[in-house]
Amino acid sequence: MAETANQEVRGDEAAPAEESVDSPGNKGLFSRFGSRKWVAVILAVSLANFAVGFVCSRLLVGQTSGGSEYEIDLGRFRFAADNAELGRLADAEFDIHIAMLEHVDLPARQRLEAHRRRVQQDIEELLRQAHSGDFDDPTLVELKRQLQEQINETLGLRAIADVIITDLQMTHSAKDAGPVSETADTVPWSEKPAS
Repeated sequence: MAETANQEVRGDEAAPAEESVDSPGNKGLFSRFGSRKWVAVILAVSLANFAVGFVCSRLLVGQTSGGSEYEIDLGRFRFAADNAELGRLADAEFDIHIAMLEHVDLPARQRLEAHRRRVQQDIEELLRQAHSGDFDDPTLVELKRQLQEQINETLGLRAIADVIITDLQMTHSAKDAGPVSETADTVPWSEKPAS
């Protein structure tokens, strides 16, 4: 008799669990959101949100990057040493690129586009005042610093993070170019092989 009471209690406990799955209120909820129409609506809304987010992110990235993330090509420039100057360098040609500070990138790009010719003119004036000794430093630190200050001044905004000089081609003066022959027997440093 105790066993039948236990079975009845277990049976009564199991019945409400079955009722909760099969109850009409829960069936309506699952059938309402489980229908093909609602799945299609939810899928369409999700795709639309993704598309809008993707387009917005592309527009924002496109406004700030314009090529590489924060670097802008200013063009090819030439330095010619003054004939009276007794330097080793006769002339140099190179490309100048500038890296913008991230927080002022967009306004700096706008000012640069509005004043591009003025920036190029000011760089050329600075190069006319430069000396061949400015190119003796392999990293060109002082020349880059001067260019950075000049461009910031022209733009009227502290916007330049770095000046990048690429494709540097230097021509040495005739005074400095002595008879140098590099062969396999000559070592370019002071250490010479024992004979």
